[in-house]
Amino acid sequence: MFSFRLAVPLVLLPVLASATPASGANLARLVTLDELQKRLGEEDLRILDTRPRADYERGHLPGAVWVDANAVEAMAAKPGALTDRALWERWIAPLGIGPKSDVLVYDARRQLDAARLWWLLSYLGVERVGLINGNFSLWASEKRPVTTDVPAVEPRAFKVVFRGDRHATRDEVLAAVGSKSDAIVDARSDAEYAGQDRRARRVGHIPASCSIEWVNLVDKDGRFLDDAALARKLAQAGVKPGEPVIAHCQGGGRASVDAFVLERLGFKTRNYYLGWSDWGNASETPIENEKGPESKK
Repeated sequence: MFSFRLAVPLVLLPVLASATPASGANLARLVTLDELQKRLGEEDLRILDTRPRADYERGHLPGAVWVDANAVEAMAAKPGALTDRALWERWIAPLGIGPKSDVLVYDARRQLDAARLWWLLSYLGVERVGLINGNFSLWASEKRPVTTDVPAVEPRAFKVVFRGDRHATRDEVLAAVGSKSDAIVDARSDAEYAGQDRRARRVGHIPASCSIEWVNLVDKDGRFLDDAALARKLAQAGVKPGEPVIAHCQGGGRASVDAFVLERLGFKTRNYYLGWSDWGNASETPIENEKGPESKK
């Protein structure tokens, strides 16, 4: 799955992840290209590249470790995967993430793959993880350092501590809809929200949810809009200051972009990671679409 060399034989060194939740501000960290360039080579910095492997091999940020984004997406979508501690402990060990590691993730897809990995790592208990404000193409176009050298990474055992406060299950979303305790933010396209684009057995959206399509939060170069512009978009969609939020999409990635923005702006946010692939294929979930409420089928 990974394309880096190991500095030592595969002997896992014990590292414990704290069960103490980190603050949202610490988890939704956004680092500029200038800030990152000044930090290249720091001992505790772990940069993760989620682009296709061929792109990584043609050139990447110095010290960056390749992660197979497609494999991660497939793993997380398997039934029961989001509660399978052993699965994720096997997966994360080769990344060499320790208790002092500062993990930063980048991609070439307007943060889509990077945000998914950001959310998953934070959910697994990695306490210092953030995103880089810009795609790899922007970094390269500005003539910043690029290398083909593959870093030698010492694997570490990582004790996964699932952060339940960062994840929402179907039952929890159902409860939130019934009690109106959380704002429900839908990161999918307008067509999916309206029920015009079918990606599950049933189409439409969760009742009372608001549509904030992820692509409207980040520009083509992978830079997030400024905080004031983002706050306006949330307000226009009907998200009220201070209320807890549950974000979702089809299968976790797009919702992770929305979740990152929401957390940066101070909202307590959970990701209904399985999203419409779960809700839209269930028979007991309430649904609305352009025709109005849909009867349960």
